[in-house]
Formats: sequence, C-alpha cells, structure tokens
Amino acid sequence: MSKKDFTRREIIWMGALGVAQLGILGTAASGWWNLKTNQERPRIQLSQLQTPPKQELESEGKPVLNIAVASVISPMENVNLYGDLLNIIGERINMKVKMVQRQNYSETNRLIEAGEVQLAFICSGALIGDIGANQIKQILVTPQIAGSTTYKSYIIAPSSSGASSLKDLKGKSFAYMDPLSFSGRIAPQVMLKRMGNQPDNFFKKTIYTYSHDKSIRAVAEGIVDGAAVDSLIYDLTVARDASILGKIKVIDQSEVMGNPPVVVSHRADPELVAALKNTLLTMHMNEQGRKAMELLHFDRFVHPDQMLYEKIEIMAQEVGLV
Repeated sequence: MSKKDFTRREIIWMGALGVAQLGILGTAASGWWNLKTNQERPRIQLSQLQTPPKQELESEGKPVLNIAVASVISPMENVNLYGDLLNIIGERINMKVKMVQRQNYSETNRLIEAGEVQLAFICSGALIGDIGANQIKQILVTPQIAGSTTYKSYIIAPSSSGASSLKDLKGKSFAYMDPLSFSGRIAPQVMLKRMGNQPDNFFKKTIYTYSHDKSIRAVAEGIVDGAAVDSLIYDLTVARDASILGKIKVIDQSEVMGNPPVVVSHRADPELVAALKNTLLTMHMNEQGRKAMELLHFDRFVHPDQMLYEKIEIMAQEVGLV
C-alpha cells in the first residue's frame, strides 16, 4: 500500500477527532503523548465510514475491507499500533483496508451489527447486552499476550496518593473509561458491589475518558484521584514510557477476563470470514507478521475460549448494567 494513502483531509479529520476526545480531560493533559507517526511504515486510511467511491475501487481493482478498532486508546495511537497489522491482513486476502474508529464502544457495536464493518478489534465489555451477546457467537480469534489469553482491570492512583486499595478512594474523583468497558467500568463496579458498596454513590465525582491512555493521563496529571484501566494497555504504556511509573501506581486489580477479542459481523461473507481467520491464526508464522504484532505485544492469535467471555454478562447483571 502506498505511503501516500493518508490525504490532507484525512489527517485534518484525525486531528479533529483526537481534539474532540480530549475535551473531557481539558487542556491540562495536552502534549503528554507523542502523536507523530512513523514515516517508514506504510499507511492505512483512517476515515469516517462511507461507501468507497466507485472509481476508487475500479482504479485499484480491489474490494474494500472495513476494519473497526475500538477506542481502547486514542485515535492516532490506534493508527500507530494497528496500522502494520491491518495492512498485512489486507495484503494477504487481496483487499484494500480501511480502519474505522468511533468515539465509544456502543457506536462500534452498531457498525458491526449493521455489517458496515466486516472485522473488528473490540473490548471484552462490548460483549454485553443484546448486540454484544450476538457478537460472542462471532468471536473469530483472541490475541495471546505474554503467553496468556486473559487480562484484568487495574485500579490506579497517583504515586503520591495515600490510597492502597480501591476502598481507599471512597469520596474521591474517579475516571471510568467507557460505559461498556470491562476493565474501565464493569470490573471496578463489581469490585465495589462485592465489598458492600453502592458504585453509584461511592465516588464524589466520576468522568468517562473513552480511552485507557487518557485515563492513565488523567491520573498522572492529577486530574482525578483514581481510575480503572486495562492491564494490557497499562503494561504497553509503561513499556513505551517508563517515566510513567514515577507518576502512578497500581493499588488494586480485578478477576481476569478473556483478552479483548477480534470479532466478525454476522453479515460478513462466510468465505471472507474463513480467510480472515486463517490469516490471523497464521500471522505469527513469518517475520513480517511477528513484527506487526510486536507493536501490540501480541504473541499470536488463537482460537477463543467462549466461557471466558460468557461470564461477563453475569458480572454486568450483578451491577445492573444489563
């Protein structure tokens, strides 16, 4: 794929989306991430989902594969981390890939349900509710990370905080990630409920950041007293910037859940689904695929353990989220 795939208009759009998502945190957190892309890598197109122009398809001679990447982290970071992997997927099935991003998990779910994207990298928490239950049946593969197919929620606080567990944050300000996030909302609410607390009135103030890196930033910059974040994103963040360890600390953690899965739309063509599954399951078998996965700290993709995901509905019911 050409390095010129990103147009000026698309770059402006990405910047606007990033600014919109930062609004909830305010300007106090600006500049914390380096959003520059690696010019040495080929680029996928990031755009609002729309029907590809007919002349574009004819000129390239390839059908378009729309792949959603949930807002686990901020938009440009998703491009940096997932870009190479999505390019390889497109190359191996001979399709032109477009990355599709939305500001929250519910919007991404709707795209999958409507068949407007054929493949999606989502959060485990997005599997709750009517649409989510349907997606459990459509889990294609699960990423294996550091030899494990599970992750957890980390409760974090500023390193200077006197808090040593979730219960110490009573009456404090707290950042949730997304209403459908397992690690960023469901898990901490279940933890509070099991301690005998009512999640809705435990904290003095709560906000939603809509990406885990923004939750980490909110704690590191003192915007909130605590947050619930994806342990995988926490580890990835620390690996990329060790200085963060001096600003935050992990004070509690949840039970484990299946790693954020890769799902397909139930409207996707069965032959395409089979090709995508084979492509992902064999991604680790050559150097190009391994390098693309290393950016995400993925070892490989494996067949999913459905039982790991089915328990999330029970947890969500426990705190009245479904």
